[in-house]
Amino acid sequence: MKSFLVIGAGKFGHHLAEYLCDMNNDVMLVDKNENLIDEYSENVTTAEIGDFTVKSNLASLGVEDYDFVFVCVGEFQESLIITNYLKELGASYVISKASSVIHEKFLLQNGADKVVYPERDNAYRMAVEYSDSSIFDYFQLSEDTGIFEIAVPESWIGKSLSRINVRKIHNVTVIAYKFNNKIFPINSPDYVFSKDEHLIVMGERENIKKLKR
Repeated sequence: MKSFLVIGAGKFGHHLAEYLCDMNNDVMLVDKNENLIDEYSENVTTAEIGDFTVKSNLASLGVEDYDFVFVCVGEFQESLIITNYLKELGASYVISKASSVIHEKFLLQNGADKVVYPERDNAYRMAVEYSDSSIFDYFQLSEDTGIFEIAVPESWIGKSLSRINVRKIHNVTVIAYKFNNKIFPINSPDYVFSKDEHLIVMGERENIKKLKR
């Protein structure tokens, strides 16, 4: 079990806090909005109301004791102030939410260890998924690389992983297959592909697109 402090109980923050709690983590959710804390406090380990742009209020949370601190405040200046104070107070790892590219740059300059940009990331994920009918799901790892759920290429059906030599020829790694909404890891080079399954593969998007050609 890990400990998380989530600052900001808006749409992103409260969902994040609740999911973390569902995964058996210790989660404190804080916000200056009393109504939000009243609404979501029962879904997390602990919750607190306060203005955490005030350094003393932030210090009272014992930020240095948490494994991770998420700054999910939407307001530009407030998120920068809180991020900066967190690092000054000794928070070990700060992940801040950005609402724009400029916001992202300033957060990194103000001490964020990592910046998440959910609106942009989700928009890109949906663009990839819906612009290509052979891609059923997508998780971005870096600017060019991701994990994709794809249909089995027609030329692979009935052939083994070793025979196709996917990694060497296509520069793509086959991780698992999906059948009846369950995912099974592929651990043997002798695995034979079937048309009734989907594949979970990792690689650059351009290399994934070439698989169906």
